[in-house]
Amino acid sequence: MLLWIIEDGEKKGPFEDYKIREMIREGEIEEDTRVWHEGAEGWLPAKEISVLEGEFVKDEITPPPIPIEMPPFLAWRRFGARVFDYFLYLLILVTVLRLAGFEPIPDQSSQGSAWFIIGALVPAILMEAALITSFGFTPGKWLMSLRVESHLGKKLSTSLALIRSMRVWVLGMGMMHPILIVLGHGVTLWFGLKRGAPLWDLHSGFRVPGSEVQSGRVLLYWVLLAAIIGAIMGLMWPELGSFLEEMHRQGK
Repeated sequence: MLLWIIEDGEKKGPFEDYKIREMIREGEIEEDTRVWHEGAEGWLPAKEISVLEGEFVKDEITPPPIPIEMPPFLAWRRFGARVFDYFLYLLILVTVLRLAGFEPIPDQSSQGSAWFIIGALVPAILMEAALITSFGFTPGKWLMSLRVESHLGKKLSTSLALIRSMRVWVLGMGMMHPILIVLGHGVTLWFGLKRGAPLWDLHSGFRVPGSEVQSGRVLLYWVLLAAIIGAIMGLMWPELGSFLEEMHRQGK
């Protein structure tokens, strides 16, 4: 297509359209430069000429998302924090069951029921989410000098904390089933060492950074953990004692 342009008040041309496009790219022709071609209704701005308008469309440049830098995966500290939180919750659960008049060790049929699993899991999920939202850590994480935060370094909202807690107790803690707990921790360790974070943190951008652990907190951790396990054993002793006696009789 042959085109004419008005430059410095003078008519110039004709130019092939490819030549005009080159001139646009080199900055010699602006989008408001008047252009005419055969069949056009008068002189039009270059940006309104169909064969030229594409030269004035600027591609919207979208920068890549902010890279999420995951802190070092502190495997043993996170494992220690999770063990503490698990036994602390188990102590709370056993205490509530005992006070309510139920046996802390339900029979095998009830352990596998959906209601038992839901009744044990939901409070744990809600309690952990509330602590993460309010303080940014659980008791175990506080003792291990860990905190949970978003990739921006802020506390998680209630909804995000609930999602994270649910994934932790279902995927990582295996819904409190002994075999699934071992499998969940194995997968967690593998992802942490290979990808730098477990599944529930990696795909959501959650971070669990840690500061230096003070020796006093380490000592407090072991003292409290021993006391919690001892309290659990004491609360469960009537059932455990009967179980051990029965095992002793069968062994004779």
